[in-house]
Amino acid sequence: MNIENNSTIRETRSLLNRSNVVSRLVDSEIFKSYQEVFQASTHLPLELHPVWGEEMRASPGSVNQSRFCHLLNRGDSGCHQCLIARKCLSSSGKPGIQSITCFAGLQETAIPIMVGSVIVAQLKTGQIAHEARDQESFARVTGFLDDVEVSKNELEKAYLATPVLGKQRYQAMVTLLAAFSLQLTNLANQIDREQEAEEENFIDLAKDYIEENLIDTIHLNDIARELKMSPFHFCRKFKAATGITMTQYISEERVKLAKEFLLNTGQRITDIAFDAGFQSLSQFNRKFHRVTGMSPTQFRAQVAA
Repeated sequence: MNIENNSTIRETRSLLNRSNVVSRLVDSEIFKSYQEVFQASTHLPLELHPVWGEEMRASPGSVNQSRFCHLLNRGDSGCHQCLIARKCLSSSGKPGIQSITCFAGLQETAIPIMVGSVIVAQLKTGQIAHEARDQESFARVTGFLDDVEVSKNELEKAYLATPVLGKQRYQAMVTLLAAFSLQLTNLANQIDREQEAEEENFIDLAKDYIEENLIDTIHLNDIARELKMSPFHFCRKFKAATGITMTQYISEERVKLAKEFLLNTGQRITDIAFDAGFQSLSQFNRKFHRVTGMSPTQFRAQVAA
């Protein structure tokens, strides 16, 4: 396996692990409890998002979300200006607290959650103004909006009702959130360590099962059931961990066994094919050539020479 493939495997595993970490954080009791208390006491939204993909868009209809933001992002495409602002906030790559003020004068803040030195998610809050909105400021905002499928009257009403929070009070709330982010960061790193241990155990168990049943027919459903996971989840995890599919791995292990027979016995190649777990001689020849670049006969002759 070359360096480029190894790098791809590591990147795939890392992305899957980070995605799982964020999913488990969102589902954790500590986040759900804090989110409920924070939103009830501050009347601000609180969301936890990965730092990649489309998740950077606000969740439609989330608790305490700005009505103005909700209207702009209703539908499949969302507001282009909002997406630009959120992308900037999500892709800053900086470890500290980041805040932006969007085209409409609303402030939003993101606080990173780290695994090691890598940002895997952001706590986001805000969508508030520090001063009351008026019709003059709304007139300036409408100049940035194109093809928004919301009536101007409805949008103006929501804009003028934007929550107003003084800078000092808002900063105090952000400081509280930053303290909570440290707890989530600790939990994220704990989950990451647990996943690494689970990953190592999973691969060892999978390889042990394959080795024990190598000369028999190995069904995906059987090995997935043995490891107590769905066939789809097993296949995805196995390939992410090894860089090859389960079928490819089994073929390579059977070829290794066949090479031992070719080196150390005088058995006929047909017998070796079945003793190594292949279902037919043609399958054996095809898999052997794919792995070694030569036929079983050529391999035996080369070793004997």
